[in-house]
Amino acid sequence: MEKEEKYLGYLKYDGEMVDEGFMDARKSAQALLGFDEAVRFFMFQQSPDLRKTDFELPVRVKKGSFVIAIPELVELIKIAGGAMGTAYGIQAAQKMAERDFENFGLKDAFRKSLLAIQWIMKIGKHLGDMAIKKFVDVKFKDNNELIGIRNSEGEYLYVPREFLEFYAATPPKLLAKISELIEEQRVLSIGVYQDGELVEETVTKKYRKIFTQETEEQEEILFPELMHGQNVVLEGEVTRGNEMSNTIGFGYRGHILTCIPEYGSIVEFKPALFLKCRIHGSISRLDDKGKLNAKRPKIIFRYIEPLTNDTKESSLFD
Repeated sequence: MEKEEKYLGYLKYDGEMVDEGFMDARKSAQALLGFDEAVRFFMFQQSPDLRKTDFELPVRVKKGSFVIAIPELVELIKIAGGAMGTAYGIQAAQKMAERDFENFGLKDAFRKSLLAIQWIMKIGKHLGDMAIKKFVDVKFKDNNELIGIRNSEGEYLYVPREFLEFYAATPPKLLAKISELIEEQRVLSIGVYQDGELVEETVTKKYRKIFTQETEEQEEILFPELMHGQNVVLEGEVTRGNEMSNTIGFGYRGHILTCIPEYGSIVEFKPALFLKCRIHGSISRLDDKGKLNAKRPKIIFRYIEPLTNDTKESSLFD
């Protein structure tokens, strides 16, 4: 029996729209080209001298789901010379293939490229926008090798320093070609084998626009009469509290607005949860990039005035 071929990792499309592992010719070509571009980008990030070399990316298209896989025997990669390669670039690639390039082999570089694509997907899904490259309120772990980046909901994702540097250098549309093929019935996954274990990251239709940078239909401005910097006193209901992000939700005219204390912790406002209240503060229309483009207003509040004493116990402040 022929020995089963092993793989470093793969790009895969699953779902009802992938009929027995087949896609039409154009979509298949787009997937291959997009995968090739993404892998090469991170190969060049690891070893810029590879830009001087024309090398092939060996893949297999497997049955079942539509899978583009990089074989573990990637050391057999063909290094081209001639007009597309310089002597030093060819030598560098050959040394990597022999695992003699700063103790780091070609197989390692390909695997790290796949891991980088996974981390780009994780970070993009976490932030909601691949154009965000500056972070505030960062946190650190493991001797500053893990960096926690905060999203608009106050949640943190801890990213290895090297992969966060890769993300900072990544063009926002690097994964556009492979992401444009995502539909409700066609999900994109990137899998990487590490120490015999498979790690997989997926992107569904919900997140596609993050990587394609598609423009959505213009969302209407919510409560346009509430302008940035305007002092307000609004009546509504406190619906939730999140100590991690230090925010509360405030039900106002059928919508939940995010509210941030001007100073201090939301814990002192816990007795107001689920109560009818007046909230005193000012309106913020700053979006995640610090621009005055937010369609949904936030409230920077100074205090909350309960309109009833019917205090209820809550487990939403955690």
